[in-house]
Amino acid sequence: MTAATLAAPVDTAQTAWELEQMLALAESLQPHRILEIGVWEGGTLWHWLHLAREVTAVDDTMRDPGPACWQGWAEAAQSRLTLLHGDSRDPEIVDAVRQHGPYEFALIDADHTYEAVKADWENYRPFVTGVVCFHDVTPRPDYGVAELWGEIKRDHRTVEIVDGAGRYNGIGAVWL
Repeated sequence: MTAATLAAPVDTAQTAWELEQMLALAESLQPHRILEIGVWEGGTLWHWLHLAREVTAVDDTMRDPGPACWQGWAEAAQSRLTLLHGDSRDPEIVDAVRQHGPYEFALIDADHTYEAVKADWENYRPFVTGVVCFHDVTPRPDYGVAELWGEIKRDHRTVEIVDGAGRYNGIGAVWL
């Protein structure tokens, strides 16, 4: 059974098809370490724990079901989880992420303003040796991900995973 066929105990913000495609991409890399910026309720985190031996996750709120539950997921998946609570742009958080890398795969899905997502891209891409994915690459009011995605596509090998079936749309994958 692959991570894409396992059902997470909480929802994800991605449409089912987009999630399946992103999980298949991540799985094809056979990652040892995965980085997630923006955990929300942990839906994608749950999948990363089934794909990699080590997962580092950064979030500023740690919503329910929360860290104790997520550590339980890690134990059940026989994966090591490092949770970093704080703003992903904080230099101490960036340094802590660096210390746990390098990562073969990363998902950036936190603050969606242009300034924040650009800072996450610039801060974390040096620690990734494979693929970085962004969620919400289709244009949305008050979101800056699509603008940054347009800039990234000009200079890198990318693919877009977009089915348009949900209110949160589009995953962009960039190879480093």
